[in-house]
Amino acid sequence: METAFLDLLKNQIVYENTIIPFVKNYAEIDRSPCFTINQADERFIRRRYVQIDGAEYLRKRYNATIWINIWCNTEKERHTLTKQIDHRILQAETNHYTTCKYYEDDSCKLLESRCEALTHNTGRTNKSQCPRINDYQSFFQKHHIIKNTFRIDSVTDLDELDPTGQILRTIFKLEMDYYHYHKIGGKPFDEFELETKI
Repeated sequence: METAFLDLLKNQIVYENTIIPFVKNYAEIDRSPCFTINQADERFIRRRYVQIDGAEYLRKRYNATIWINIWCNTEKERHTLTKQIDHRILQAETNHYTTCKYYEDDSCKLLESRCEALTHNTGRTNKSQCPRINDYQSFFQKHHIIKNTFRIDSVTDLDELDPTGQILRTIFKLEMDYYHYHKIGGKPFDEFELETKI
């Protein structure tokens, strides 16, 4: 799940015209402002066998807690970065065209042309959504997150004292359920045939 939220936030958080870097785990060198993403908890809920497009899968459902940690030096940085991360999560929840699986640098990889949300004038494009509702694949669909279970559980300031000074830390605690699929393979059993000799 960490990679899902890295995918959502990567190159999207900016402070004073500089893209804020993602730092894997906690760095020994102070690189603030930056952000880290950690999976704080994951619990197995249940499993089912499902059939998708003629193939059988083992589908496992998990509940996960993700922490997005914002590390910064000033209150201005904290306020700016917190607002941007909150805004990006809201964009994912409201199906913003930039959160589509096929969106990349103003282009649609599915259509291999400029994103229609930028070129058409419809009710959906006025809400910054893809006009091709049947082709749009949301952030939640792409990462198998069950959308109605997703929530920001809390936003907490948890500052730390460092020998060189104070490091400001804000934690977004996200809760969600998601599916993990494992393809079983073979031909699914969907009808019974009995051979008899007459």
